[in-house]
Amino acid sequence: MDLVTSPWESAARVDYIGELVSKGGLAELSRALLLAKEPWHEGFGVTTVLRGLPEADRIALAQSFAEHAVTTPADSEVGNRGLVLLAAVSRDIVDAGWCEAWEALLMEMADQFWSCGISDELWTCSQALLDAGRHVPEAVVALLRRSALEHAWPTECVTPVLDRLRGPVLNPGEPWADALLTDLPSLGEPWPGVIGHALLAPVARPTRAWDRRALALTAPISTEEIRRTLTPWLDLAADGGSRWDGAYDPYNLPALAGFTWLLSLLPPHPASIRTLRDLVERAPVRTPLTGTAVRALARVPQQAGRSELERLSGRVRHKVTQRQIRKALDA
Repeated sequence: MDLVTSPWESAARVDYIGELVSKGGLAELSRALLLAKEPWHEGFGVTTVLRGLPEADRIALAQSFAEHAVTTPADSEVGNRGLVLLAAVSRDIVDAGWCEAWEALLMEMADQFWSCGISDELWTCSQALLDAGRHVPEAVVALLRRSALEHAWPTECVTPVLDRLRGPVLNPGEPWADALLTDLPSLGEPWPGVIGHALLAPVARPTRAWDRRALALTAPISTEEIRRTLTPWLDLAADGGSRWDGAYDPYNLPALAGFTWLLSLLPPHPASIRTLRDLVERAPVRTPLTGTAVRALARVPQQAGRSELERLSGRVRHKVTQRQIRKALDA
């Protein structure tokens, strides 16, 4: 079976490293890895080759990589190359100091980037931390999730990391999500299940199966408690997400859609109508959630959301949203 590589990784580079490994010359292999001409880090293909080396070879390379990480200035173009290569060979031979350095590198990336499309070190160092039994910081978890959703990372690259993350349930950084994460410990059962189901919600339109499951999960909760819990989160969400243009974190967006659909399943209430209206009218940027809120208003029982849609049709100027409102009213 062909070796999986990063989309931007040179097949010739992977073959070259594989040839050096087959020759068994660790000194030459180390030089080729540490003194590479390219400023970027090795891709998933090369990393896979290094991870498959015998432990004795990985220990020998780790010594070379660790020395490079210590002696090469961090502000040089490839100053953390040794540190990242160290992550690739560190399985079963990890050092606490290495973990701290990987965590610092990852936190620096989380501070700088919304998502990463070509930074293999994000996945290499995160997997090394997990292999060492260490915790991946929440800000890095959010970066990993967004990067996987927004870029063409190979499944084989992201799965060994994403499948081992144990939270948080939502990416922090958006006021509504931060409020939910703060409230969650005091909510108790069955709210974790409700939130988990919301994360599975289709943004475009919920299925009957999704609706039935949502109603079954919330059956032990009073209608008033559901409304009282959801509306503050959605009111905060109406002001937009954490992206620079006000768009929502793509990992969190399905949960917002799920809460919006759930609110529209409840008996009509003025607070619910206002909340759904604000998701259409107040949002700083048109996002898929805008259409979700329009369709949610249209399906509020007893056509209680129709008058709000009629009012919005005369106020909203965004052409796509206007079409969505007209379509909802016609339906």
